[in-house]
Amino acid sequence: MSESSPETPPPAVYAPAWAVRFGFALVAAFTLILGMVFFDNSHRRQLETVSETTSVGDTRYFRPPSAAGFPAVGAMFEGRPLSVVEGKPFEVRDTHTRRVGDDPGHGVAIYELSPAATDAERGRVGRNRRAYLLKTDVNQYVAAAPASEK
Repeated sequence: MSESSPETPPPAVYAPAWAVRFGFALVAAFTLILGMVFFDNSHRRQLETVSETTSVGDTRYFRPPSAAGFPAVGAMFEGRPLSVVEGKPFEVRDTHTRRVGDDPGHGVAIYELSPAATDAERGRVGRNRRAYLLKTDVNQYVAAAPASEK
């Protein structure tokens, strides 16, 4: 009688071992990327925030007081009142300003000149170089300074 040798079953995957390992690595990488995509999409509000640092598009305008109403407090900034230096608005491009704060009590945003401002715009602010700006219309501002620096 001849002895029958136990037959080994054929392999389930007909590929070299390195190809199988490479395939598993690709599936693992794809799974990792897919997990990161789902995580990013679920945290999109925290990841993608947009803030406008200039006054472009701001429609909260300050209404300067009449000449009889001077000196007038235009806004509060960092707990200090900002007094309007001059009631006549002057022109500064909206893209040449930078938002430094908000005053929800008066409903206005407070700006200062950005480094992109021209010398003519700096001259319009006047001798008070640390003046803040309150927007009165598109490209129109009045200067305001802390009461102690007026």
